[in-house]
Amino acid sequence: MNEGEDGMGAASGRQVTHPTLARFLAWDDGTCRLLFIRAAAGTGRGNFARSWIGERTGEVLDWSGGGINEETEVDLLVQRLRAEAGLHLAVILAPAASLWDLASRTPCLVAKHRDLLLDAGETAQFVGPGPNPERDDARRIHELSGGWLAATQALAADPKARVRAQQIIRNGLAVWLAHRDPDGALSEAGFLPAFDTRTVEAFYGEFSPVVHTLEELVEAGLVQADGRGGWMMPAMVRQVLVERVGLRGREPVAVLELAAVNAMAVTRGVGEAADSAVARRSWPALLNLLLDRWADILLDNPRQLAVVAAKVPRFIAEQTEYMRVGMRLLGQADRDGMTLQLPGFEPDYARNHTARQLRRDTERLYAKPNTHALTVGMLEMLHLRQSGLYPEAADAAHRLREALHRALDAQRINPTLASLIELQAGISLYLAGHDAEARQAYERGFHWAQASGKAFLLADVAGKMALMEVLEGDSAAALRWMAAHDAAIGEVVWGRSMVERTAAMARAYLALARLDYPGFNEAMEALPPKPDNDEFWCVHAHLLALQKINAGIFDAATTMIASLRRERRFAAAAPLAQRLFDDILMLAEILERGSMRIGTGVENRDPLLLALGHLLNGNPDAALAALQDIQLTGGLRRRGNVALYLDLAARNPLGPTPETLRRVQLMHRDSGVLYDLAILGMVPGWSEVGMTLDLEPEEFQRLGFVLDLAPATLPRRPVLSAREQQVLRQLRAGMTRRQIAETDFRSENTVKSQMRSLYRKLEASDMDQALENARAWGL
Repeated sequence: MNEGEDGMGAASGRQVTHPTLARFLAWDDGTCRLLFIRAAAGTGRGNFARSWIGERTGEVLDWSGGGINEETEVDLLVQRLRAEAGLHLAVILAPAASLWDLASRTPCLVAKHRDLLLDAGETAQFVGPGPNPERDDARRIHELSGGWLAATQALAADPKARVRAQQIIRNGLAVWLAHRDPDGALSEAGFLPAFDTRTVEAFYGEFSPVVHTLEELVEAGLVQADGRGGWMMPAMVRQVLVERVGLRGREPVAVLELAAVNAMAVTRGVGEAADSAVARRSWPALLNLLLDRWADILLDNPRQLAVVAAKVPRFIAEQTEYMRVGMRLLGQADRDGMTLQLPGFEPDYARNHTARQLRRDTERLYAKPNTHALTVGMLEMLHLRQSGLYPEAADAAHRLREALHRALDAQRINPTLASLIELQAGISLYLAGHDAEARQAYERGFHWAQASGKAFLLADVAGKMALMEVLEGDSAAALRWMAAHDAAIGEVVWGRSMVERTAAMARAYLALARLDYPGFNEAMEALPPKPDNDEFWCVHAHLLALQKINAGIFDAATTMIASLRRERRFAAAAPLAQRLFDDILMLAEILERGSMRIGTGVENRDPLLLALGHLLNGNPDAALAALQDIQLTGGLRRRGNVALYLDLAARNPLGPTPETLRRVQLMHRDSGVLYDLAILGMVPGWSEVGMTLDLEPEEFQRLGFVLDLAPATLPRRPVLSAREQQVLRQLRAGMTRRQIAETDFRSENTVKSQMRSLYRKLEASDMDQALENARAWGL
């Protein structure tokens, strides 16, 4: 045996007894005269054998090279021990020797590899203070060598002996592991930075059908107590294990690095997992950690997400388009939430390199959708939305939701991630005008929020569903969602003000539905005085315009909307913003003028507002035409029972009949709100409809207040004769009185008389006013 490699030879002059012997013999009664040692070279196994024999008669036998019949030789040893009463024998076994078989043949002591490794206290005692101030202290030496005696001795004697100490351990482990870990499974633990029962099992569970345990690693001498109540793998042992596994190639190493980071994230937290990946420069594993667990980190500790992301080197983060987008979006998060910047440049998908690259990435990744693919898909959708490409964002949302559903069928997806995907898809779809699909996404998002237990998601999705329901006129459903929001919002810490925003807007609309103007103004106080960068800023602007309209300052409402359209022209191009702004401008016109101008653009307005405008203009047929494509049921876009009420009014232009009043009573009792009745009460002939309903005194007061403020409508649309209609068409064509007379073979006096009759019916004093009033009446 090479004593220089096994440590503490007789020439060392410092200590003869192996430092671990006292610990080993603590429970020995001294009756056994046979010792088996199975340990790697470099642990001081020869010294341990001699130390055990001590001053007694004895012999050290080295069978570590193999090539002998151990059972036969043991039988001979037993005969010698029987023949010589004072004889002590210490046998150094080969790594592959079966201790169980040998120990069963005769009483003996067995020293395993772990028994020969110095613990932290033994290392400190062995190393001592020492004369060399440049030498590592005892704790550092123990962390490096793990108590391998020869390596410890080398490090204690010479601070520059790390290479030699490493070689001692490498040589010892090479033979040891060839027998104790032939398939290299235990060596794979060299990639795990921390050790406890759960972490080791989680690590092997990531990739191996056989889940090895902490006890196996300790038994193999690869992991040992750190002297502070935990476990550690010595740095030099780890180096050998990593080298051994590295011989398989880069791909297995990448799998193990990833498994180690994932196991650490599960048992030690994302912070420690990220630190371990950075320490090993395992950049792919760190990126995977971010992609797999960003959703939970964002909601639980967003500051930690920023810290982890900051550890990714720039050259790594910029290798992929989606990482650049992710880092940019992450930069928009603060302690109160995350607000995406509104588009500041004209949207142009053809020239948006990032958008097109992300589309190529998702098309490739969606072939086998997993967490990575879904994260990239969400980044694509958010980038498109932030770029003002709202139709493209809606298309990305459709593709992302389809990929999510396929992924859920094939594997387990984090419910937090699933909920966030559905929530953000719902926002994209709603902004793009895909209301039905947005509702489906929100509802699925709430389902996954319940599965995740995340208060943030429960409150956020519920608030957005409440806003959607109240804008579609279903106050009862909105109130139910508001109750779900209120039940969760108390537990939200990060992003609370952001999550409360849509709920606050829903409360304002609900107050309007009740015609509760003090309640509406109170709800508006919870919102900023001006629209900010919240993605539902257009809804906020709609509410601010309604507030001005309620105060009777119509010009201020229309001026604000026009200003926002100029200042935020790319964000205002979102279909939801266009719809809300067009509708509020029409509502302001109707309430200010008591009628609706017929002109370009009205075909894209809310059909319910169009129908109301036509009824105010005295044109019930046009009102019915505007309503013909609407399903006449409750819960319609933005006005509940309004479509039903306006349909009744259009079919009964002379006012309500007893039968229609009974229908209004039933509809209001089942699902009506005061706002719907106020709209109906503006129609000529229907202003007293509220008096026929069973309302509370306060409700009567609110309804009467609103109808008293409503502008007087124009008189009922006049009925023109066929000749007067012809004259009106000719005047619109720019013909003079003489040209009309010549065309119709009539005298100018006859035409003049017909024009006077036409002006009288149109309540006009001249041709321009006659033509304007005719347009207002829809003639």
